[in-house]
This record gives sequence, C-alpha cells and structure tokens, in this order.
Amino acid sequence: MTDQRSGSEPASASGDDPEEGYGTGGLRSLADRLSWAVVAEITNLGAVAVVFYILARQLTTGDYGQFTSLVSIAAIIGPLSTFGANLLLIRRGVMETDIRAETGRAVNTAAIGTSGAVAAFLILALLIPGLLGEISRTTMALVLVGQVVAFWMLELGVTSAVAMAELRLAAMARTAAGVIRILAVVGFLVGPGAGVDTWAWYFLGGQVVAAVAVHLIVARAFGGFPLLSRTPLSEYRHGFPYGLGNTTEGFLAASDRPLLTQFGFSGQDGIYGAGYRVVSLGFTPLIALLKAQDRRFFRHAADGAAAAHQAGRKMVVHGLAATVPVSIALFLTAPLLSVILGDRWAEAETVIRALALLPFIKGIQFSFGNALTAADNQQTRMWLTGAAAIGNFVGNLIAIPIWGWPAAAVTTLVAEAALAVGFWLASSTYAGRDRG
Repeated sequence: MTDQRSGSEPASASGDDPEEGYGTGGLRSLADRLSWAVVAEITNLGAVAVVFYILARQLTTGDYGQFTSLVSIAAIIGPLSTFGANLLLIRRGVMETDIRAETGRAVNTAAIGTSGAVAAFLILALLIPGLLGEISRTTMALVLVGQVVAFWMLELGVTSAVAMAELRLAAMARTAAGVIRILAVVGFLVGPGAGVDTWAWYFLGGQVVAAVAVHLIVARAFGGFPLLSRTPLSEYRHGFPYGLGNTTEGFLAASDRPLLTQFGFSGQDGIYGAGYRVVSLGFTPLIALLKAQDRRFFRHAADGAAAAHQAGRKMVVHGLAATVPVSIALFLTAPLLSVILGDRWAEAETVIRALALLPFIKGIQFSFGNALTAADNQQTRMWLTGAAAIGNFVGNLIAIPIWGWPAAAVTTLVAEAALAVGFWLASSTYAGRDRG
C-alpha cells in the first residue's frame, strides 16, 4: 500500500490496491490485519477480564452496581461529547497525508467536548441530590473523568494508528494500556483501602497513565505528538451527527443500569452489570474483525452505497462465524461464573443466558450499521439508533420498577434485534437507489 506519510497519492477507493481489495491479495492482507486486530482485542479482553475478576471478588454487588452505573453514564455522554472525532479521524486518515495534524484536531475537539460534558453532568448531580442514589459526588467525578475524558484521549491515540493502517502499532498501544489498567487494579487489591470510593482513585490514575502511554507510543512512530490547533465551530457541526449516533448506541446499551440504581435495585444492578460484562466480552472476536476492516470499509464506500452494502453483507458472513459459537458458548458455560467468582454472583448466570443472543445480534447490527456510516448515511444510522434507544428507555421506565433486571434484559434484546433489522433495511434501500 502507498505510504501516505510520504505525501504520495492514496490508493484507489475502488479497491485496486490489493491490500484493500476482496481478491486473493485482499484476503491475505485481511488475515494480516485481522491477526493484529485480534492481538489488540485479546489483550484488551484479558485486561478487562482481570479487572472484572478482581473487582467482582473485592466489591459487594451494591458497590459494583454503583461502579457499573457510572461507567454506563460514561458510555452515554462520552461518544456525544467527542463529536465523532474517532470516526472522522479514520475517514480523514484514509486520504490525508498529515496524520499528526488530523489527530491533533480530533484530540482538541474531544478534549473540549468531553471535559464540558463531565462538568455539566457533575453540576447536574450537585443540583439534584438524589441523582444515582447514594453514589458520592467525588467517586462520580473520578470515574467520569477517567472513563470519559481519559478514555477518549486513549482511544484517539489508538485510532490514529488504525487510520494509517498501522494495526501492529495499535496492538502495541492496546497492550500497554491493558497492562497499565491491570497494574491499577492490582494496586487497589493490595492497597490499604476497599470499596468503590477507593477504587475510583486507582481507576482514574490507571486511565490517565494509560492514555499518556498510548500517545507516547504513537508519537514515537509518527515522529511527534499530535499537532493541536484551534477547532473551528464547523468541526463541531460536522461531527455532531457522528457523536449523536454513537451516543444513542451507548444509551441503548447502557441506560438500564443507571435506572436499576435509580429505582433502588443497586444489588440487582451489580448482578446484571456483571452478567452483561461477561456477555460483552463475547463481542471481542467481532470487534477485532470490524477494526481490521474499518479502513477498507471507508475506501470502498467511495464507490457508493451499493458497494458499502455489499461490504456489509460480506462482513455479516464473517461476523456470524465469529459470534454464533460465542453465543452458544455463553449459554453453555454460564454456570461457571459462580465457580469462579463465588455463590453471591450465581444469579448473574441467569443474566448471561438471557443475554447470550446479543453477540449474534451484534454481528448483523454492526455490519450493516458500519455500511451506513461508511456510505456517509450516518444520520440515518443516528435516527434508527435513537428510535431503538428511546423505545428501550421507555420500556425500562415502565418495566424495571416492576420486574427489575429481567425487564432490562428483555427490552435490551428486543431493541437490539429491531435495530439490526432497521440497519439492514436502510442499507438495502440506499444500495437499491444507488444501483438505480
């Protein structure tokens, strides 16, 4: 592939570059890209699993529920406040020659947005004393800064490597971040304090150090740190649909846990959060596959919605091969959770089995959703995701006070499945118009 850092012309969007195509050379290149994407995601999976294991052993179900509630809030406000900086960085990285300038623009946009979003939420929390139950405001601030501001600075560092098809570099950065996160939770394990209020300090420290480490690794490869510059207002306007689309996806996936806490089910929130965490680990093969394909998706989208839809159809085949075995394995191995974590987490096994279909559903949903984004139909993706998220939220408001976490599981499955169908229909429609 043409070295874009040298200033030469990028490869053809039509797929003439064998690294980006669908032929034999394209498959070999995919295997190479996928191998590094798998390394990155397995490393991240290992770090998340270790952190989850230690926290589940050290925290009560109520404390773990408080932590997952805050992480869920971060999943909702974080993507919106970045104004789609990560997706725009990939799109521009495909065609632009100065990756440091593009990363600097993305970092500056996200830093301003995420800091403002966290500050606004904390002010709201001070004005509403009962917001999120008994979670202390200090803990709330520490976790949100770590999981919104620091997390997205880390992600943009990794994304800059992905944008330049440097997946080996991205894997190195992911590995470093994972090791630092593990060290943070080990420090919490051996330290003098206990409980979620103490963990919040270790969590923030680990996230900040991990973000700095990632940018040091990437800067060494790219010849310097991101070139920060003032972000024009047009950047926020252009990126808003991307950020809103991502945050509606976060709202769809995460709004039930804060509601469980708000309605007095903090113990159930911990159980449900643990079960959902185990199921979400099953997304790892799919995420690795998608990240290996990100750059190719955006290249082929230059040929129109029909090409993007065709790429999405191919991705579904690969995605189902990666997710169907995971869904079956989750259902069959759920009883092992109490063996590993103890009997107090036994109810989470039922959560895992209830949500075992999620990886299968995501295999379809992510493939056609990414096809919409790659074909520059992000607003359609945003509206469809928003409709699913609102339906899920309303269902949770009605059902969670009556049935607790089972209601959250049912509404999640229904909303996610409906969204997968919606993405497929929308992508097919745009492809038909493009061919016509």
